[in-house]
This record gives sequence, C-alpha cells and structure tokens, in this order.
Amino acid sequence: MSEPRPLSAAQQSLWTAYRMAPAGHAYTMLLSLRIRGPLDTAALAGALDLVCRRHEMLRSCFAEVAGEPVRLPRAEPPAALEIIEVPGTSDEALLGLLREAARLPFALERTGPLRALLYRRAADDFALSLAVHHIAGDFSSYALLLEEVFAVYRCLVAGEEPVLPDIARGYDEYVAEEAAHPGTPAGRRDHAYWTELLAGAVTTELPTDRPRPPVPSHTGGTVRLDLAVLSQDLQQAAKSVGTRPYPLLLAAYQALIARWTGEQDIMVGTPASTRARPDRAVFGCYLNSIPVRVRVGAGTTFAALAKESGRQLLEGMRHVRLPATAVLPGRRGPLVRLGALLLQMSSLDASFPPPAPGEPEGVAAEFAGLRVSRIDEPSQEGQLDLMLTLHQGVHGLVGVLTYDSDLFDHESVERFARCYERFLRAAADDPERRVADVALTDEDDLAALLALGGA
Repeated sequence: MSEPRPLSAAQQSLWTAYRMAPAGHAYTMLLSLRIRGPLDTAALAGALDLVCRRHEMLRSCFAEVAGEPVRLPRAEPPAALEIIEVPGTSDEALLGLLREAARLPFALERTGPLRALLYRRAADDFALSLAVHHIAGDFSSYALLLEEVFAVYRCLVAGEEPVLPDIARGYDEYVAEEAAHPGTPAGRRDHAYWTELLAGAVTTELPTDRPRPPVPSHTGGTVRLDLAVLSQDLQQAAKSVGTRPYPLLLAAYQALIARWTGEQDIMVGTPASTRARPDRAVFGCYLNSIPVRVRVGAGTTFAALAKESGRQLLEGMRHVRLPATAVLPGRRGPLVRLGALLLQMSSLDASFPPPAPGEPEGVAAEFAGLRVSRIDEPSQEGQLDLMLTLHQGVHGLVGVLTYDSDLFDHESVERFARCYERFLRAAADDPERRVADVALTDEDDLAALLALGGA
C-alpha cells in the first residue's frame, strides 16, 4: 500500500459513523439492475477492473494510523466482480437476494468501498447489485462510476480500445485545499456566516417511539410518497411567490416539523456539493451539509418560509466550502438530525429509468445488445433520524422518507408522510396560508392517536 492519505472533513465524519456501527448500511449508495440478454461477464469484470485502476479512491482501504483516520491506496484493486450462480431462482427470490445484498456491511479496512455482485440465473438472465460506501464518493461519483463502467464495457465487447477523459487532479489536492481554506479570506467570511447563523442553535429532534440508544445501529426503513399529482401546482405556487419549487417543498417539511414538535426554532440539513470544475472526473466525496434554520411562529406562512429557506440555501452554497460544524468546536452530538435533499433527473435516470411508484422494475433500456432495467431497492436508510429525499425525475415528483429504526416505527413515519402530503397540498393551494391553520391529522390518524391514548 502507498503512504497514508488524509481524509476530507466529510470522510472523517463518515469514518466515525462507520466505526460506531460497522454492520450498518446507512451509508451504502446502491444500484440494482436486471440484465437480460447475452451479457459478457468477462467484459463486465474487465470494465470494473479498469475503472477501479483509474480511480485511486475505489482501490483504497480506510484505517486509523497513530489515532488518525486515513486512506490507504493500493496498487492493485481487489477482484471487482463476484459472480453468484442462482439457477432456477424465482423472480421473488431474486429480489430477496438483492435486498439482502443491499444490507451487507462493508469492511473498509480490508476490502475497500466497492462491492459488485452479479447473480446469474440463466445464460441470458442476470441481476447486478453495485454498491459503494459513501466515504468514497458522492452522487456525482456514483453516476461517474456507472457511466465509465458501461462505456468501457461497450468498447470491450466491440473489440475497441476504451478512451476515457483525462483526470485533471486527484482527491488529495481537494483535501489539501479544504484544510487550508479556513485561513484564507474566503474561509474567514464562511466562518463569520456560519457563526452568525448558528448562534444559540439547538438541534431539532422529533418525538420518537423509543429512547435514543447509546450507540446507533445505523439501520432504518423507507416510506415512499407519490407526489406527481402535486408537481405542477407546486411549481405554479413557487413561481407566484418568486422562488423555486425546492424551497417551497422544504418549507412544507419545516412547517410540519414545527407543528409535530411544537418548536419554533427549526433546523434542517441539506447536502450540497463542494465539487469544483477540475474535480468533475474525480471519484471522491465532495459534500458538506448546509444547515437551514428558520423560525416558525403563529403567523408564519408557507411563502415566508420558502423565501427565507431559498435565501439561506443560496447563501449556504456561497459558504459551503467550510463545514458549518467547523464553527462549533467541541460540540457533542450532531448539529442536524433531520435532513432534506432534492435530486434532479440525472444521466443515470435517462439511461436506466427508475421504476414507477409501486412497480418493481423500471422500463427496460437497450444497451450493447442487452435489455437493462432498474430495480427499486431502498438505500441509505438510518443516516439521520429522518431524511426527506425529493426526486424530480421521469415519473414526476417522488418523495422518499428514510428513517432510523432505532427510534421510529414504520407506522409513525407513514403518518408523518401523510401529514407532509397534506401540508404540500395546502402550500400548493395557497402559499400565503399560515402553517398554523393546516390540520395536523386527518380522521384516520386522529382515530389511531385516540386509540393509542386509550390503550
């Protein structure tokens, strides 16, 4: 192995989470594909091997040296593809195998951050589970991995020499820039911004079904929301108040959290990229979290929340190179336990459309003589107490709530999801409506709560 390399701030946090719960799957980025046709398994293995050799991060292990977490690059990548024979397996059993694969832990110290499992049911029927630990990459990195693997595969089966774009610089240069940034004029401006925003901040927490355990397991569950019918109305409502749809979607989330908790000072974290132009072809974790802190009073409207959230998101992007937690040295516990994220339609969605809500597979795409369809598998469950991911994709607006199962029952998160849809409808119908005027429960939820109270 090469000399130890320092980690970025985001990687250090992810290493801490991994050490606390090495068997957890909260930080697994996952794609599951159903592949039908004459797949060349040697070419697929060769494509994965070439891409791993190209990106140092994918052939690295992680460890602690002299008490400090570090990355240890290897000259040779491990075998990138494991083929598992499952002849005659039913569709249901195959999906079960993929679900099990999604929850397999990583051994970052030994095998690194990439796992590729290919289930061969017949000579022309396969399922691929491709997983990357978040410590190695972000969403852009994952899309880059898939783009390059499939580009190389196409060349190999055609007998052509793969040609990929040059990599301008390595991840180590980004880590060095991040370490030096606090001492620069821009870094001092970032520090001043986060210091002012977070003065007196208290972490927002939802009421839980169980006490928080001393050591989290980093396991969780998923509740899905089909919001396609609201997409157009939300866009029009956002336009009417002079903002984009995401701040209005975030405003409804903040409003519901305020009503659910009874608190007025609400803070939600939203992941943001720190990737610069020279880093576009680099596989690495270029992320920081932007805390958005709002006050929700009796007279606060959805429009006011959306405008303030939109302003903070823009300001946060200007200061995202310095992690907000840098202004809180010695703080015990996380700054944010509730998160929100908007994912726009990506090149991956265009190539391999995700399944429509309620469907097990997406529409099959033709690729290099194969029919490839995407399988819907939950991932990254349990990172935070509650994380709302909003995906503007081929099926319109889709929401996903992932939660920490140490704290919440599935039914509780389902009730939260129904309330969120109700708050979104209220925001879409009248963004100037006061959030305090929206009913928190419908008749079914009220009956469930009354039954719980009488138990």
